[in-house]
Amino acid sequence: MSDESANTQPTEEMNIEFFKMTLKEYLKLDEETKTLAKALKQRRDKMIALNTTLLAFLNKNDINQVQLEGAYQGQELKPDKTQKVKSPAAGTILDVIRAKLADKPELLEEITREIDSLKETVEVEKVKISKAKKVTPTAVAGVIRKKNKKPTLAEESAESNALLLGTDA
Repeated sequence: MSDESANTQPTEEMNIEFFKMTLKEYLKLDEETKTLAKALKQRRDKMIALNTTLLAFLNKNDINQVQLEGAYQGQELKPDKTQKVKSPAAGTILDVIRAKLADKPELLEEITREIDSLKETVEVEKVKISKAKKVTPTAVAGVIRKKNKKPTLAEESAESNALLLGTDA
């Protein structure tokens, strides 16, 4: 039996080390993603402002196209207008249906029930980084849970930190 416990300890250590390494990489990528998203937003905002300026100049001077040079050789810049049709929100559609069928409650109820039956609930599970509640280490360290009592978020957090850092909770 002592051989079994000796064999499981390194496996647990490897799993904890793997978890730590994965967590560290995840947090690094999370930070990089936030930085890149912020930079992308800044560039999009700047492009919108530059687009407005370019369009104003082209329209003011009645210019239909500008031949580009350099890396853009063979391409042209020109004003472009398109029309997009935006569909109404589902709530707006339901409001119209309710208003039109107010005098036919049975039909309205049937349509509402059928629409509700088409709804799908999808469960998405992923890790989330959020602000932790402040907990003093002494308050958590002195907690002894009653049998079958579910640990609090603070207790779970302290225990997982202790496990990761190799200290006692």
